Amino acid sequence: MISADQLEILLRSVPQYFLFGGLTLYIFGWIEKKQLYLTIAEILFIVVGLAAFIVLSGKMIPSPLEQGIVKEHIEMVIKILAFLSINGLLALSSLGIRQLRKKTWKPLPLIIFALSMYIFFISTSMSKVKFELNHPAESKKDSITLQEE
Repeated sequence: MISADQLEILLRSVPQYFLFGGLTLYIFGWIEKKQLYLTIAEILFIVVGLAAFIVLSGKMIPSPLEQGIVKEHIEMVIKILAFLSINGLLALSSLGIRQLRKKTWKPLPLIIFALSMYIFFISTSMSKVKFELNHPAESKKDSITLQEE
């Protein structure tokens, strides 16, 4: 199981930097009409999607049924990881189509861009939430001894 601090870093910092870099390269590639920047952006999305899939499938997220775990936080984490995995899969398919056909299917990069923007803003809103994942619930015995002191 992964600790709360590591989970925060994995879900707040790293994917946000990759998403921001990928979105910037996408915009720059569209403005300058350079396929190289679009390819690099899609590779960034693939890397983040693969990492999210590994975290999802590796049972690294604590169960929401455990004592002391906030269910809403875990649901938000799983939602973001699922979106990152889907975005990576879409980027992989877009990159594959571009390499095989030497052309791009126009709606796919737009879908990837829109989904990346959505994920970026969801993860930004999640960064306002304080994680309390691995803190066990305080028992009555502990609270009684604290009050007596």
